[in-house]
Amino acid sequence: MLPKLKGHGRPAHIKRGGGIVGAAVIGALSLACSRADSQRVAGDGPHASLATTESAAGLTIATDVRYHVDPPMSGGRITGSIAFDGPAPSDSIVHPTADADVCGQTLVDPTVDHRGPLLANAVVWVDGVTAGKVLPIVRRYDLTNEGCRLVPRVQAAVTGGTLNVRNADQATHLTRFTLSTKRTVLATVAETEAGAVVPSRAVLASPGLIEVTCDMHPWARAWVLVFNQPYFTTTNANGAFVIDSVPPGRYRVSVWHERFGTQTDSVTVIAGKDAVVNMTFKSRTVGG
Repeated sequence: MLPKLKGHGRPAHIKRGGGIVGAAVIGALSLACSRADSQRVAGDGPHASLATTESAAGLTIATDVRYHVDPPMSGGRITGSIAFDGPAPSDSIVHPTADADVCGQTLVDPTVDHRGPLLANAVVWVDGVTAGKVLPIVRRYDLTNEGCRLVPRVQAAVTGGTLNVRNADQATHLTRFTLSTKRTVLATVAETEAGAVVPSRAVLASPGLIEVTCDMHPWARAWVLVFNQPYFTTTNANGAFVIDSVPPGRYRVSVWHERFGTQTDSVTVIAGKDAVVNMTFKSRTVGG
């Protein structure tokens, strides 16, 4: 049997199937949320938070395109790399005052590798594809509260999937999912014990940029980009990406990074060949 978590007792009436917290849970945690908001964090750097303030700038994900499966007889690939030009944005450093024994005394923003200039964890996608390869069969994704951070920080998913929200901490988390462009709350998930797993389908129901926060630990952030077609990926540690089985044609390719915003380029895909797209963000001073 797991030990009782620090800070709060176990709230009742959690609607587990959809991952939505009932009114009783929100009421039970409201005082704790107020405590976390009032204590916030003691921080250094341009912003005392691990969240970017310009994440949705220029972002457009098509929500009205109806995709159908029609695999090309011979498709091409889009490959390339994403980089930034100039100095890496300054780290944000926070010093948690809530659950510090679980969260640690200091958290450093990991969103940009200062060795650069190649940029990991940028999401790349092809705009305007209405037909093509088969959608992923497995549509289960994970987001874990670990060390009072949300892991992975950035991921991309396809609509119609399930997001498993996990708790790896001996602390209570209240994870909130907000559609960034409209500020609409899609789901709020309470995890009151280590090892808890709460599945939610509401988060991945429609395309868009989802901002993830924790009401209990206000510095924590993550992002989920949801698409209704399969032509997307995330850059690896070397800033590289590959999108395969693209039907021949002319396309717009977009890339998003939480620190730098969005860029687009155009590319012509030829069957059996690689089309190369390299994009570079201009570095600027962006808060955490």
